[in-house]
Amino acid sequence: MKPTKISFLLLIAASAALTGFFGATVLVGRGFQVPVSPANLLITLGAIATVLLGLSIPIWRYRNALKAAGPKRPKRVDPFYAVRVLLLAKASAIAGALFAGWHIGVVIFQLSGAVVAQTLVLQNILGIIASVVLVIAAFVTEQICRLPQDENPDSDQAVTG
Repeated sequence: MKPTKISFLLLIAASAALTGFFGATVLVGRGFQVPVSPANLLITLGAIATVLLGLSIPIWRYRNALKAAGPKRPKRVDPFYAVRVLLLAKASAIAGALFAGWHIGVVIFQLSGAVVAQTLVLQNILGIIASVVLVIAAFVTEQICRLPQDENPDSDQAVTG
């Protein structure tokens, strides 16, 4: 699996920002309130980031034990577990980029208006921060789950004699 690229996440965030900006424009134009992130979303994004980092601890311990063990190999982490954590990290990075982009679009809409409600803008800025924390946790987890580089890359090839 290829690592998540920052350019891909920025593209997702930019498209979500446009959607957030124009979605807020349409909603306010039709008489609805400006979309605001509830506090439970902010707590949930932080909790997901914490759980994601917690799930990567066994893999991190295995990698550190592998470096320090020398000839004795430590007990392996279940590879299916590692793949599941990696997929969760990749999905969390994409979801975090979507949430961050949406919040950025709504904040831009709020700040471009004539009347600015400070508490609503603050809640959406906290949404941006929580989303970026989720993306950072996903990147860290993805780095932890990455396979270590082989010291001898030619060892995979069969020797013909």
